[in-house]
Amino acid sequence: MNGFLGTGATFQADLNLVVQLGMGLMLFVGMGLARKKNFRAHKYCQSSVMVLNLVMIFLIMAPSFQKQVQPQFPGGLKETYYAVPYVHAFLGTIVELLGLYIVLVAAKKLIPRGLRFKRYKPWMRTELALWWVVILIGIGTYYVWYIAPSAKTTAKPPPVAALPAEPARITVKISNFKFEPQDVTIAAGTTIEWIDETGRHTIEADDGSFKSDTMTAGGRFEHKFDTAGAYPYYCGYHGDKHGKDMAGTVTVTPAK
Repeated sequence: MNGFLGTGATFQADLNLVVQLGMGLMLFVGMGLARKKNFRAHKYCQSSVMVLNLVMIFLIMAPSFQKQVQPQFPGGLKETYYAVPYVHAFLGTIVELLGLYIVLVAAKKLIPRGLRFKRYKPWMRTELALWWVVILIGIGTYYVWYIAPSAKTTAKPPPVAALPAEPARITVKISNFKFEPQDVTIAAGTTIEWIDETGRHTIEADDGSFKSDTMTAGGRFEHKFDTAGAYPYYCGYHGDKHGKDMAGTVTVTPAK
């Protein structure tokens, strides 16, 4: 499902970005409530943020990380495309656990006396600062995954001299964990070239008739389709057979 921020991101990615920014602002609201000695409202405000973040982690962030980032460990850490979300996930986990610990200490009866702290202000200020660091890294992840690739795609190419006619061929771009276009119809004898704009991907036919090596940004793979028929394919890292997740279809019609 397409997002609503106009960046080419998924709906889940746009929703998560907006919710994370909202939660960061709510923590500032909670800090203001504490300064006004309204500790009851402060407690409910901060606790709600921690619980909502857990929901976002389990429904959006963890599944996305497992499907799109985890398969690239450890080789993908050399690329900004995967290193940034790894840092975000690692630090975000620490911050969420710290926040839950503070909430449980505030509940008093849920944490043994020996594990409680008495000075709330340093702990909560540290949590607020780290939370916003995680938000900024999350914004960085969003930029690397969705905005930077779009900027490259929309850049106007320099003019080139006219070239002699070549055999029929079309291009399918790989960006934002999807094939663009996802489904294509071509005449027999046409060659399709897949160009990887971001990330680490493969091109694999459901029936095994073609398969690329692992491609990184700038990588290319092409295959000529001589026989009419339907050829579903997928990315070995982020999709699966039968059109699951990152997948596409090539429909070949008889040559005229």
